[in-house]
Amino acid sequence: MKYKYKQSGMVNWFEPAILLQTGLKSVISGLFGNYADRREMEAALDVPAPGSVISREIAEYTAMEEIWIDFISDTGDGFNPTYSIALTAAQPSLKVKVKGEERVLPRAKVLVLGGDQIYPTPTGDIYENKFKVPFEAALPEVEGDENYPHMYAIPGNHDWYDGLGSFMKVFCQQRWIGNWKTMQTRSYFALKLPHNYWIWATDIQLNEDIDKPQLNYFTDVARNKMQAGDRVILCTAEPAWIYKQLYAKDKSYDRLRYFIDTYITEDKAECIGKKFELATVLTGDLHHYSHYCFKDEKGEANHYIGAGGGGGFLHLTHNLPPKLEKLKEKGITLQKAFPDKQKSLRLLFGNLIFPVKNYYFSILLGFLHLLFYWLLLSRFSFNDKGNYLEHLDSISFGKYLCETGLILLSNPVLSLFSVLLIYGFTKFTDIKTGIRGIWLIGLIHGLLQCMLIYSLIWLIGTSTYQSMHLYNWQFIFLLELLIAGSFIGGLLMGLYLLLSNLLFGIHIDESSSSLASENYKNFLRMSINDKGLTIYPIGIRKVTTRWNQTENGKDIRFNGDLPEYEMIENPIFIKK
Repeated sequence: MKYKYKQSGMVNWFEPAILLQTGLKSVISGLFGNYADRREMEAALDVPAPGSVISREIAEYTAMEEIWIDFISDTGDGFNPTYSIALTAAQPSLKVKVKGEERVLPRAKVLVLGGDQIYPTPTGDIYENKFKVPFEAALPEVEGDENYPHMYAIPGNHDWYDGLGSFMKVFCQQRWIGNWKTMQTRSYFALKLPHNYWIWATDIQLNEDIDKPQLNYFTDVARNKMQAGDRVILCTAEPAWIYKQLYAKDKSYDRLRYFIDTYITEDKAECIGKKFELATVLTGDLHHYSHYCFKDEKGEANHYIGAGGGGGFLHLTHNLPPKLEKLKEKGITLQKAFPDKQKSLRLLFGNLIFPVKNYYFSILLGFLHLLFYWLLLSRFSFNDKGNYLEHLDSISFGKYLCETGLILLSNPVLSLFSVLLIYGFTKFTDIKTGIRGIWLIGLIHGLLQCMLIYSLIWLIGTSTYQSMHLYNWQFIFLLELLIAGSFIGGLLMGLYLLLSNLLFGIHIDESSSSLASENYKNFLRMSINDKGLTIYPIGIRKVTTRWNQTENGKDIRFNGDLPEYEMIENPIFIKK
């Protein structure tokens, strides 16, 4: 990297250019993903031969009495949270308090990345800037180190937006990222661990079915390499159990459940010949920590853990369902969320400063006010009625609305823009929950935004005309309309996100991404030994925001305080 590195800020998801870019990427990847499925091409790659470098290094896992594994998901948004997490994970050890006693958690031998390694789109430059540089600086390469840790990754939807091209180059060619070495050859993998544990990590593409070559891969692993009763830690790229509860038409949990029943726990299609136990399911996608648990008829606990706090904006937690009643298993309840519900609700009210946090989008709304005024003015000038602001000052607000209504009927361009504005805000409504008629609140929002434009034109027009003898009134009017339209339009948008989420539980993504919060990050550190699996959920309430940068290129380093970390909840112990 020859150029000067610039620490990236959080992605502004309401920036018009970002909205357009990610929207187009999503549509294109969705349209063509199934026709050019790179996972099928991966299957043509040779599996590492016995005795190869990869086989030897992976074989060392099973020889360990105890192995430590990290699970980090949703990295590569802002530099501060991504580097804070990477640096914490890279420490030689972490000291945590468990029931008043200090425990030392050594650095993990294996790092599993749970999807969405970068935001917003997967270009080579973004992977370099937002993922590789922070992780390389957090754990620099050590020449001659024979105990270097290994890195694996599964792709999320953002990794798939280029058809997985950049992901394959970064993670599937056995390259170094700092002192981590990437080990996999495909976007999915199975790792044999000590004491009859396995990690299965799947690539679900863009919320689609798992492809046939991938199913063949896991079938081969299950048939020929596993013993009956082996325990599987399943890693997937989305919390399908939560989406099943929240969204009426979401089918991701059905696909996940089919995969678990068929290939892990029940051999439902009788294609394996033996059955295994599901130790836990890990995921990211929602950028917070959530832990769901239920006990089966044997009294054994089953855990579904979301740990998407690797660097993306914070997803608020107050919308998490306390119980998952739509799943096959009954009695699944929320054990812990980070941040907790009360803190999450307080953060939600940050949408009241939407115009400040999302000024690009708010300024766009302001320019819409200018566009609508120009269309009104052009119509007025066409009728040769003289000075429009003078005319506005001479009529009441009611008469102005009547005149504007007549103009709308006779001016198809202005009418079209008005309809498109209302339609756009209506379509923006989050209808995934399946609440009947929920689109109506989007329609009301669109009508209010449209009414705001016409109201501000009259209000600012009359007040400006009355003081026009003191100022350059035309410039002052346009400037006031732009500023007022941007601020009040943005405030109305923030109020809509706040109320729609608070009252109806919708716009979970939008009401969170609008805040662009760097804080409340998390990851999992796990140990496997002869007693079983222990999961330590590590939380960071406030990331470090001041990193002094030194050098460039491979020698780049960042000096700053290691963020304070804590146990989110007591360790989750899953007995063997």
